[in-house]
Amino acid sequence: MPSTAQVAQLSKFYVSGTPGASITITAITKAAAAVVTATNTLAVGDVLIFGTVTNMPEIAGLLGIVTAASGSSFTVAIDSSGFAAAGTSGTAIPQTFSKVGNVQDFTPDGGTATVIDVTNMDSLAKEKRQGLQDNGNYALTYDADDTDVGQLRLIAARAAQAVVVFKQYYPGGLKIRAWQGFVQKITEPVAGVDKVLRCSATLVVTGPIARG
Repeated sequence: MPSTAQVAQLSKFYVSGTPGASITITAITKAAAAVVTATNTLAVGDVLIFGTVTNMPEIAGLLGIVTAASGSSFTVAIDSSGFAAAGTSGTAIPQTFSKVGNVQDFTPDGGTATVIDVTNMDSLAKEKRQGLQDNGNYALTYDADDTDVGQLRLIAARAAQAVVVFKQYYPGGLKIRAWQGFVQKITEPVAGVDKVLRCSATLVVTGPIARG
C-alpha cells in the first residue's frame, strides 16, 4: 500500500488578535457537521467562537472551523448530533489571526488524562477510570523578528495573561487545528557563533482541540 505520509513543509502557525464583528445566528442543525444559518461573510478555514445559542447550550464557547460556506449559511466541524435540540438563535464571534513568522517547528506534547483510582474493598486488583483529558502544551520555535506581527502578538498575550486562539495549518490531508490557550513562556533570542537569533515559546492548551 502506498504511503500516505504528509510533508510538513508549508505548515503555518497563527495567533488571534482583535475579534471580528459578532454574527447573528438564526438556526443551527443537529448533525455530524453542524450547519449554521446566518448572513455569512466567512470562508472555508475561518474560525469562530460560539456564544449563547437558544435550545443548544452545548455549543456555547466551542471553536468552530468553517468547512463549507455560502451567503446564507456555513458548516463547522462540530458534531452536534448528540446535542439536546437544534439551535434557533444566537451569536458567534469570528476570530482574526496573524501568522507567526519564521517558525522552525511547533511541537504538541499530546497531554494526558487523569487516572482515577476507584478501587474498593471488593476489588480483586486495582481498578481505575480515565478522567478529563488535558491537551497539554505546545513548544514553538521561531527566528526572532521584532517587526513580525505574529511574534509581537505572542509577547502581548503573555504580558496580558490572555487566553487567545491559536490556529495551525497543515498542507495536504490534515488541514487545520484550532484551540484556545495562553503563552506561558517566551525566551529572549539565543545568540551564538554561527547561529541565527532564535526564540522559543511554551503555549498551554485550555479546553478541546478543534479539527477541521
